[in-house]
Amino acid sequence: MAKFRMDPDKKRYFCTLCLTGNIAQAAEKLHLSRQALSKSMRTLEKELQAQLFIRGRRGVKLTPAGRVLLRYLREEDRLWDTCRADIRKASKTMPERIRIGLLSMYVGYDQKRAFLSSFKEDSHIEVDVIDGDHDAFWNAIAQREMDFAFTIRPPADFELPAIKLCDDTLSVLLGEDNPLARKKLIDFKIDLRGKTIIQTSPYKGRLYEKTFRDHGIRQEALLHDKNLMLARVSTSEDLFIIQTQYAKALVTDHVCIRPLVNAPIEMDSMFVFHPDLSQTARTVAKKLLSPYGKELELESLLSRG
Repeated sequence: MAKFRMDPDKKRYFCTLCLTGNIAQAAEKLHLSRQALSKSMRTLEKELQAQLFIRGRRGVKLTPAGRVLLRYLREEDRLWDTCRADIRKASKTMPERIRIGLLSMYVGYDQKRAFLSSFKEDSHIEVDVIDGDHDAFWNAIAQREMDFAFTIRPPADFELPAIKLCDDTLSVLLGEDNPLARKKLIDFKIDLRGKTIIQTSPYKGRLYEKTFRDHGIRQEALLHDKNLMLARVSTSEDLFIIQTQYAKALVTDHVCIRPLVNAPIEMDSMFVFHPDLSQTARTVAKKLLSPYGKELELESLLSRG
């Protein structure tokens, strides 16, 4: 025989009816029709195989069985209150988890390890670094599933505060044998026509799809993997557009960097965060922002919120 589990709505209906002692008043409070509330209570009585109310012209009264149910429901609420208090007490001894969005393409594994190890001795902080794409970061931050991320500027409808990390330019990563490697500068509007741009970010691919198409540039999606992208660039005439500060760290013996000019696209590196960061999250954020000198800007934006 299946165990009885009281439906949360029925519990709410039952307790409201007990409080008012009147079907009409309880239905009004619950935004239900009288018929719907009565039917729900009859279903509950059928499930428990007991009469819970005595119905009369002046309202309803609890039967002895109804009083037993009400007593147990109140005891259940008290147990939950005690449980929540104990959980809060226990959580104070647990480290606070700070979730950060960092793209492996730009923030290398060595840098991640160094960053994580800097908090290793702090028993109050557990840093969780998450890889992903820009729109996934924004959604996670907006839903309080992530504290902050290094990404690009989110659309205005996300209403997330952002800090530009630094004034940067765009560069192109290309193979040493690529004919364009002979040029000191690569012109977006002239040199890239007919070329293929590798995209490792689905969001950036969607964002700039029309811009590339209007300029006769093809784009092809690739897994968000640094080594795979570098191997592709080094063995083909395909290109990869990236912020210059990150491009420098990706140069190899077979892949070079060239400045990109006249590009009608923006890829500014932004620090995007939830406006209600905890004190612990602020400490971690300031450490990430210190190389950019943006700690005071973060405090200023948080104080406005």
